[in-house]
Amino acid sequence: MQTASLDSRLDTRIKNKRTAMYARPGFSLIELTAVLVILGLLMAGAAVAVPKQIQKARIKTTKTSMVTIKTAINTYMAENAGDAPASIIELIPSYIEAGSDTDSWDRPYYYIATPGAPHAYDLISSGADKAFTTPDDINLWTMDVKTSN
Repeated sequence: MQTASLDSRLDTRIKNKRTAMYARPGFSLIELTAVLVILGLLMAGAAVAVPKQIQKARIKTTKTSMVTIKTAINTYMAENAGDAPASIIELIPSYIEAGSDTDSWDRPYYYIATPGAPHAYDLISSGADKAFTTPDDINLWTMDVKTSN
């Protein structure tokens, strides 16, 4: 009789193990769907915010580069009897690195020496629209370096 009860106990344990194997706790389809919806909302929010931040970063980088070019031009003028260079290209490689003559949108700066004017030269970036004489132009003499506007 003990053998029968031992067999029945083993059968019960085997059945319990099989049931436990198929009835494991996990995520339901509704929980997975909820997680995917939340991730989608987060991605949509990032897709809206990231381009604005990229644009601000480009403006700030261009302004910083223009200040660096200004310093290079002033150094050039100090070494050349106060004469501004005829073009930014004259500053490469002695004063600035190659490639520093373009803004964050890979467009060349507008540079012109203006002797006798209030400033010895003008340095302007065309901005995001890549066209000069538009409101988004960045002028060395009128920009605010601390902002990305």
